[in-house]
Amino acid sequence: MITENNISVPMNETFRRSNTVRARYRVECGSAGSGKSVNVARDFIMKLSDKAYFGANLLCVRKTESSHFDSTYAELTRAIRDIFGDRWERYWELSRSPLRMKCLVTGNTIIFRGTKDEAQREKLKSIQSPNGKIVWVWIEEATELDATDLDIIDDRLRGSLEDINPNLYYQITLTFNPVSANHWLKKRFFDKDDPSAYTHRSNYLQNAFIDEEYHKRMMR
Repeated sequence: MITENNISVPMNETFRRSNTVRARYRVECGSAGSGKSVNVARDFIMKLSDKAYFGANLLCVRKTESSHFDSTYAELTRAIRDIFGDRWERYWELSRSPLRMKCLVTGNTIIFRGTKDEAQREKLKSIQSPNGKIVWVWIEEATELDATDLDIIDDRLRGSLEDINPNLYYQITLTFNPVSANHWLKKRFFDKDDPSAYTHRSNYLQNAFIDEEYHKRMMR
C-alpha cells in the first residue's frame, strides 16, 4: 500500500475484504489465535502511513484506558516494526506519556481512550486531533463496552470530509472474542442485516502465521 517506499507486509488472506471494506461498522469476531487484532493493527498502520489517507486519525478505545499499553499500543507498535523494520523511527514517533503515536510521513495520529466512567466518556466527547479529523475508531475487546459506549463514540464521527481529503471515510472497527449468544453485539450486528455493517468471523485455522505447536495445542 505504501508504494513510494516499496513496502509490503504479509497479511492473512481471510481478512482481504475486511481491509478494503468502507462500511460504517467493521465487526471482527474471532477466536483466540485467529490473527484479527494483528491484522487490524497492520491495516491501520499501513493506511495511516499512506499519503492517500492524509488527514486521517485513529482513536483506539477500550473499557479501561490503562489497558491500552499492553494491548492496542503494543500491537500497533509491533505492526510498525514489522512493516518498517529497523527504519521504523524514520516513519513513526511513539509517546508513552501520554500514549500517542504520530506518523512522520503523513502527520496522522493515533489516540487512546477509555469508557470506564463518566469522566472518561466526557473526554471522548471533546476529543480532537491536531491535523485532519478522527475518522477511524478501533474498539478492542468490544464485548467489555456497553451499547451506550458505542453510541457515544459513534456520535463523534460526523461532518464532511471533502475539504480535508475526499478519500477519507468514517469507520468503527470492533474486535472481540465470542463470549455469549445473548450479548448486545450479537443482537446488533449478527442477528439482523444492517447495510452499514460488515461482519466477519475468523478462527485459528485461518491464521497462516501460527506455528505448528500452537496449532497442535488448539486442536487438543
